Amino acid sequence: MVIGIWKVESPDASVFGKRIYQVYSLSFQLFCYSAALSLLVEIPSLVKTDVAIVAAMDNANKFLVYIVIIIKMIAWQSRRMVNLLRVLLEQNRQLQKASRTELHIRRLYRKHARYNHNLMLVLVTSGTVIAISIATVGGVNLYHFVNSPDNINATEKPLPYRYWYPFDPSKYYLVALVDQNIRPTFSCFCIGVTSASLNSLAIFVSVQLKVLQHQFEHFNRQEQEALDCLKLLCEKHQRLIVYTTEFSESFKYIVMLDYTVCSLTFALLILQIIAGEELVITFTVLTFTTLQLMTFSWNCNEIILQSMELAKALFNSDWYNQNRHAKILIHVMMMRCQKPLSLRIGWLGVMDLDAGISRLKLGYSYTSIMKN
Repeated sequence: MVIGIWKVESPDASVFGKRIYQVYSLSFQLFCYSAALSLLVEIPSLVKTDVAIVAAMDNANKFLVYIVIIIKMIAWQSRRMVNLLRVLLEQNRQLQKASRTELHIRRLYRKHARYNHNLMLVLVTSGTVIAISIATVGGVNLYHFVNSPDNINATEKPLPYRYWYPFDPSKYYLVALVDQNIRPTFSCFCIGVTSASLNSLAIFVSVQLKVLQHQFEHFNRQEQEALDCLKLLCEKHQRLIVYTTEFSESFKYIVMLDYTVCSLTFALLILQIIAGEELVITFTVLTFTTLQLMTFSWNCNEIILQSMELAKALFNSDWYNQNRHAKILIHVMMMRCQKPLSLRIGWLGVMDLDAGISRLKLGYSYTSIMKN
C-alpha cells in the first residue's frame, strides 16, 4: 500500500480515497521509470569517458536495481498476483478462525505472526534508515555547497550519482542535487517494502504447512469421520500446492534477476569499502543487502523442510487403526509429500539456504574479478 502497488480493493475505501491512491500510485511508478531511464541513458557517455570501470558498472547496477523494482511492481499488480492475494487473504481468515478453537494452531499462528512482524520491522526499518542516511548526507552536501563561496562560479559541480538530465545539472545544481537525494531515498524504501512483502508470503506458506502437519497427525476420529476429515485435509494440501506453484511461477524470474543483481551489488559495495567511499552508508547498504538475501533464502528453505515433514506427520498419525480407503488415501498423500514444495530461481534451480550462500560466494568472485 505504501508504495502504491496494492490492487486488492478495500470495501471500506471511499471513491475519493481510491482516486487519490491511483494518482499516488501512478506518480510513484513514473518516478521509478524516469530514474531507470536516466541511468540507462547516462551509461554510454560513461563508457566513452575516462571514468573508472567500477563507476560505470555501479551505474549499470543501479539501473538493474530499478529494473528489478519496476518488474516487481508490474508483477504485484498483475491479475495472477491479485488473485493469489485474494486467495491468501481468504486462507488467512480461515486460519484465524481455526486458531480460535485449537490451542496448538493458535500458538503456531501467533508465533509466526510475531516472527513475521519482527522481520518486516527489521527489513522496512533498514531500508528506511539507509534512505534517511542518504538524504542526510545529501543535505549536508547541499548545506556545504550553499555556504561555500568557492562553488558559486564553478563550471562543473560534483554530484553523488551519474543521472542523465534534460537540462545542464551544473546550471541547475540545486535541483539536480535534491533530485539525486530523493531518488535513492525512495528506491531504498521501496526495496525494503517489496523484500518484506515477499518474505511475508513465504512465511505464510510455512505456517500453513505446520498447521497442516498438526492436522495430519491428529485427525483420529471414527472411521467415516476420519475418512471425511482426510479428504478435507487432502483438498487443503492440494490448494496449498496450487498456491505455492502459482506464487513461484509469478516470481521465479524476478527472484533470479533480483539475486543476480544482489551478487553484483554485493561485489561493488565491497570494492567501495576497500576504496574508502562513504564507509558508513556503504557498509550499512552491504549489511542490508546480505540481510535481504539470507532472510528470503531461509524462509524459502523452511517451505521445503516443512513440506517434507508432512509425510512424517501422516506416519505418526493413527493410520493403522483406519479402514482400507483411509489407508490408501494416506499412502497417496505420503507419496505426494515426497516431492517438496519450493520457490524457484528461474531456470537456476530451487531457492533455498544453499542458493543464498552461493549468491554471496558469487559476489566475492565478482569482487576478485573487478579488483584485478
